[in-house]
Amino acid sequence: MEDAGAAVIPRDRTGFRPRLIGSIGLGFVASLFAATTAGWLLSAAGRLGFLTGQAPLYRAWLASGGWLRLPLGGAALAALAARARAERGSQRVLSMGLAAALGALAFAVRTADLPLTREPAPRTARAKAHAILRWSYRTPETVLRIVALSRDPDPAVREQAVLALGVNVVVDDIEHATAVRPSRYRSSAVRDSLRSRLLACLHDTNPGVRAEAARALWKAPLVFGSNAAAAETLAAILDHALDPDRPERLAWLALDAAAGAPSPALRQAASRFAAATHDTELARYARLAVAEHRP
Repeated sequence: MEDAGAAVIPRDRTGFRPRLIGSIGLGFVASLFAATTAGWLLSAAGRLGFLTGQAPLYRAWLASGGWLRLPLGGAALAALAARARAERGSQRVLSMGLAAALGALAFAVRTADLPLTREPAPRTARAKAHAILRWSYRTPETVLRIVALSRDPDPAVREQAVLALGVNVVVDDIEHATAVRPSRYRSSAVRDSLRSRLLACLHDTNPGVRAEAARALWKAPLVFGSNAAAAETLAAILDHALDPDRPERLAWLALDAAAGAPSPALRQAASRFAAATHDTELARYARLAVAEHRP
């Protein structure tokens, strides 16, 4: 015989709370995956000539807190959706309360303003490469830490560091500023430090470092201004690109820069390279760079 008192105590046979927690976790992870996929798609579109300039803006937004806002927002939506499966008023209140709290956090969070603990200096080449990636889009102060790595004894580390000196949160903020979204770092002293270091790297003993420095200077004229020395370095790279001991990627770097701001010397070097190279893909890209600025 069933105990009559048992009917007085409501039994939760639905397992709502575990499902709610699972839904929130799934929403969080799915949003992280979606954010990563969006970054890949924007980068690929930019390389194909579509939505150019959007990938750097997206990275800057992620660095300012978007990497946490998106998953918190996804978790809030998941909590809100779980309300439809609630069988009791208390369950609906719980899901709505969690959705509101997570949504408020998504709007309020800004990781760029959070205090950062000072990371120890990386010691291995792998650790330095990871540090360069982390520091590039965190804050102007972490970008400044990359300057020290641009003096590393290992030329591969120097090359990675110099690449990051031209592609980071400060450079992207200034280059892609608009009337609606004005630059935050136009007057930052970090900008001058980056320019000074890139100019010094034009005289590095390693050709890859010189190429990255020249490309960084030439590709960001709003940040670094027009620089004849950078154009001359890129032109010299193209004039020596057919030497058997020169890596092919140096030619790609120089041609990528040649397709940017116009330079007579760089355009002439690209034209000479297009006529001399036997690589049809490089020749096609060189002709495109020349045609880009044809009078």
